[in-house]
Amino acid sequence: MRATFSRRGFLSAAAASAAAAMIPGGSASAAEAADVVIIGSGYAGAVAALRLSQAGVSNLVLERGRRWEITSAGNTFCTGAAPDGRALWLGTSAPFLDRSVPRYTGVLEAVVGAGIVCLAGSGVGGGSLVNNAVMMQPQEADFQRSFGDRLSYAEMATTWYPRARTLNGASPIPDDILASPEYANARQTEAELQATGITAIRPDIAVDWSVVRDEIAGRATPSLIAGQCIFGVNSGAKRSVDHTILANAEATGRTTVRQLSSVSNIRKTVGGFQISVQELATDGSVLKEYKISARSVILAAGSLNTTRLLLKARDEGSIPQLPPGLGTGWGTGGDGIVLFRGSPSPQPAIGGPAHIVGSYRSQSGLPVSLLNFPLGVPTVDAVAREALAVGHVPAVGSLLRESVSGAIVPIWPVWNTRVLAAARAMNELVVTIENAVPGRTALLSSQLMTSHSLGGVVLSDLTSDSGEVKGVDGLYVMDASLIPGSTGGVPPALTVTALADRCVTIALQKGEFGA
Repeated sequence: MRATFSRRGFLSAAAASAAAAMIPGGSASAAEAADVVIIGSGYAGAVAALRLSQAGVSNLVLERGRRWEITSAGNTFCTGAAPDGRALWLGTSAPFLDRSVPRYTGVLEAVVGAGIVCLAGSGVGGGSLVNNAVMMQPQEADFQRSFGDRLSYAEMATTWYPRARTLNGASPIPDDILASPEYANARQTEAELQATGITAIRPDIAVDWSVVRDEIAGRATPSLIAGQCIFGVNSGAKRSVDHTILANAEATGRTTVRQLSSVSNIRKTVGGFQISVQELATDGSVLKEYKISARSVILAAGSLNTTRLLLKARDEGSIPQLPPGLGTGWGTGGDGIVLFRGSPSPQPAIGGPAHIVGSYRSQSGLPVSLLNFPLGVPTVDAVAREALAVGHVPAVGSLLRESVSGAIVPIWPVWNTRVLAAARAMNELVVTIENAVPGRTALLSSQLMTSHSLGGVVLSDLTSDSGEVKGVDGLYVMDASLIPGSTGGVPPALTVTALADRCVTIALQKGEFGA
């Protein structure tokens, strides 16, 4: 029987040969070949994989973290009440833990910078494993405040935001669940916002409400109803992308996901790219190192790690064509932690998180969203009701690469006048609630931690409209790195999904992946 090759397969093989030829002592078999390699498996990586697969383009997704399968035992993830190594990505301590934990390839990476601590999800599913799954669309003026003329709001609102909601399976909390005893926390938040005159909304959330009903009825492990979310949801109620978008991509047979596969370097070759990969054990030790050659690479590892890989390639000269400006246009997404105390006593962490959101417009015109945000950590939940404020911050931060360790270092100018303006808008919201609810005390406790790192490889500034990095054919960025600092005073998950969908669709329409 005569062997046949597709055009893509032929080009991939040619790229492998060219890459091997550039390695001292290398041979044509030295590097595994792939059509398209996607680095990262969160919202952006999952969408890229799905759209490529639907277009007939095979792709390999490399994820540094492990796959977290939900089981009937209901103990896949650790909890805030009993954290262990599963909480952290190769770390032993973090500001949000009350104890040290063993080193393990857990779900949250904590990156300490200057003026900020950044959290990043790790695992098959990326940030969708550990976020609140809130899918909010910013208002037009706030969107434009963030993006300027880089992106059309009308296009996003009519096409990409609706598609992103559908991809994530997002919908608001149903009436029967909100009315249940388990959601007293959310009802208290809604009542206090209404008493204050702040608009209380029920945002679209990527949650399977039938599983939440099972939690309430005792048929599933209490997870969301116990406020557990930031370390994963053991009941499987969250529609993280490993169960939705990425699972649909895998079902096509054209997407392969490889867990515990950490990319250490990307090198430009004559025929495409050579990716150096470390296969990890769950304690972080390296089991094996190998190389993959690919025609195209899509970076979707999140703002911190996408930018880190590009800065390394720039510093070491493995992609000399990279444009100047990498690591700039970065921001915290506008995160601020708010604690509510006083009388009436805040409800403990039951029913959450983020099912009720306060939408506030400050006197300066800046937007603030206030998300009900129980942590599921008993020592905190016993004395305060937590909330997450998300405002608009300018993209005045930067990401640097430490020359010795190679670590990424976020730099956040906390005393910048526009950063302070965002803090004043949040404080204004907090004071408004305090004044309207007798006995309630509230505190904007910190803007020094974020789970919404945005920027570093900003759309249009450093890329084309498809996310292709200027000057480097075949190298794409399709994740939160494209977003300049914030997403108009709302959490970024919907915008990240929508923007990735837009980028990969444009690239396919232009024939950039040979589909």
